Amino acid sequence: MNHSRRKFLKNTFSVYSTTLLAPNLFANNIDKSKLDIGLQMYSFAPLIMQGKFDLLGFSDLVKNTYGINGAEYWSIPFMGRENDKDFLNDLKRRSDDNGVDNLIILVDDIDINTMQSGPSLASSNKNDRDTAIDYHKKWINVAKEIGCHSIRVNLKSDESDNKKILDNSSESISRLIEFSKQDNISIVIENHGGITADADWLVSLIKNIDNKYVGTLPDFGDYNFCVDRGALNFDDIGKVCKNQYDKYLGVKKLMPYAKGVSAKSHEFGKDGEELSTNYSRMIKIISESNYKGYITIEYEGAMMGMFGGEGTYLNPHEGILATKKLINKYL
Repeated sequence: MNHSRRKFLKNTFSVYSTTLLAPNLFANNIDKSKLDIGLQMYSFAPLIMQGKFDLLGFSDLVKNTYGINGAEYWSIPFMGRENDKDFLNDLKRRSDDNGVDNLIILVDDIDINTMQSGPSLASSNKNDRDTAIDYHKKWINVAKEIGCHSIRVNLKSDESDNKKILDNSSESISRLIEFSKQDNISIVIENHGGITADADWLVSLIKNIDNKYVGTLPDFGDYNFCVDRGALNFDDIGKVCKNQYDKYLGVKKLMPYAKGVSAKSHEFGKDGEELSTNYSRMIKIISESNYKGYITIEYEGAMMGMFGGEGTYLNPHEGILATKKLINKYL
């Protein structure tokens, strides 16, 4: 990350921290026997990157500011504290005290300062796969400590043979499951651009692994269904995709294997509708599936604004409220 980018991050979004304690504005009017609403920590990414986000206070924010019952985490904000048992116990205790369910940890092995990624579970190099497996075992332990049911993994690869990527990924995830199943922790794969944006390929991976401890994490984002997506970095946010998988069809294909749902949002019109996703259509797909669990808000508009996206973006607090209101509207 260059100097101008670091300076930009330092000076951007400082006003957001003043809005995070606003009262809950919208009731959670849904059938809790089937679906509920969660909040993904990544929604606060600009604040996290500026050191202005309190990880220990997340469950209180989720429950008492937004009136939400489920919390999803992101590995980046732990910033080395993932091995601190006292810290993890405190985080779990606060979640319990607030009556918040801890759900999934999105695991990204990436250096935010350099944007360099660690070895991939999908690599054709066995040593890299072994290193990636050991890295993710650490986060399985974190998930156990804080009460999450799953971790989300990435499957990036430069391999041209999709079958080989499938075989490499299957081996790595199966080995992870051997470790995670003793603690009832699942491994979920989000359509996160690249090979995983191809819902047919992702379904074939799930079927190939054939284990109850693996599943999908359908995400609404256009870029999440961009098959030709390059590196998983922030500079690519908002770029036009050359090979776009139909996301409505993609979500429908992924829902039978879902262990979570990521309600991605970016920009809203004056009528409150999300401009890149027909939420009415998407919520209908989810509601008509057999899925029971959380639909988790993942507002990305603030990050798009930070990295030069063309549009009018809300701050994290406003974006979360707008997304919650829209989900409730169609539930």
